[in-house]
This record gives sequence, structure tokens and C-alpha cells, in this order.
Amino acid sequence: MKNVKLATALFALGFVAIGSAAHASSNGGTITFTGAVTDETCTVTGGAGTDGGTGNFTVALDPVAASKLPSAGSFANKKPFQVIIGGQGQGSCQDGKVATMSFLASSPRVNPNGNLDNALTGQATNTQVQVLDATGTAIALNTGTWSVNSPAIANNTATIDFGAQYFATGAATPGLVSTSVIYAVTYN
Repeated sequence: MKNVKLATALFALGFVAIGSAAHASSNGGTITFTGAVTDETCTVTGGAGTDGGTGNFTVALDPVAASKLPSAGSFANKKPFQVIIGGQGQGSCQDGKVATMSFLASSPRVNPNGNLDNALTGQATNTQVQVLDATGTAIALNTGTWSVNSPAIANNTATIDFGAQYFATGAATPGLVSTSVIYAVTYN
């Protein structure tokens, strides 16, 4: 009986040792942390031309016929939209401050041309999205240096105007388009 217990104990220890050895030789990985440090707590909300979401919002471009994007450099269906900083009653969004909005060149969909690639494979090809400033000029998102200041915050709110449009890199083919860009807002 004593030998059976000893054999069982040694057998169990062998599994523990094997398990420990397996864990010791395992590979590592990456942990990604994201966040932001701000000096104010103004909300950022999609305004006119968006779905009105807070923080993350969507601009739904109107459908366009592929024939309107026949060749590289053609563009169509400009859609204006607004970004609202703060809101009435948000006392932490102080009047007189100015919000600076920047688009991050490291956003996954920003391409070397400064436009946004279509994230959907097997859908509309030769089709990108351009983000436009308030004057209708395409923003070169790939430079990492573009930013815009809001008007001075008044009544705890400021609005920044933008636009977006389809941009062809060749003859566009029909299909869906979806893309995104990461932005940051600071206050001074």
C-alpha cells in the first residue's frame, strides 16, 4: 500500500513538473494600452451630417454611381458634417477656451496619399474617402501635422465644420465603403 501511494505521488509530481516545464517555454505577446490625458472634460459629439454619437460617431455618405468616379483623381458627393465640442450646461467646458482638433496620421486606414482606404474587402474598389476642411480643401491626413482650432467656446459649446467625399484612385467599381480615422481634441 505504501508503494502505491509513493508511486501515485511521484506520478502526480511528474505531471506538475511537465506542466511547469510547458509553461516555462511558452511565448509572450503584446498588451496594448490606450488613453488620453486632458485638461477639460468637454464632450465631443457628431453634429449635423452625423448620427449624433458622442466620442465615436458616423458620417453616412450618400450613395454615388460608379460612373461619377470614372478615373483616378475624380471625386463626388461632398457631404458637410460638424463636430460639436462641449454642450450647453457643461460647466467643465470653459467659455473662452479654444479646442484644437487633430487627425492622427497613424490611424489604420490613412494611406500614403492622405486619404482613407476602404476597409471592406471585396466591395467598392478604387474608392477612398477624403476628409475636407471647412473651406472644402482635402486634408492630407498622412502628414500628422494638420489640426484646426474651433471658434472660442461660448455657452460651453463650439462647432467645427468639415466635409467628406468619395475619391477615385482609378475607375470605381460598385460596392460598399467603410473607413475611419482617429482624432484627438486638446484645449487651450
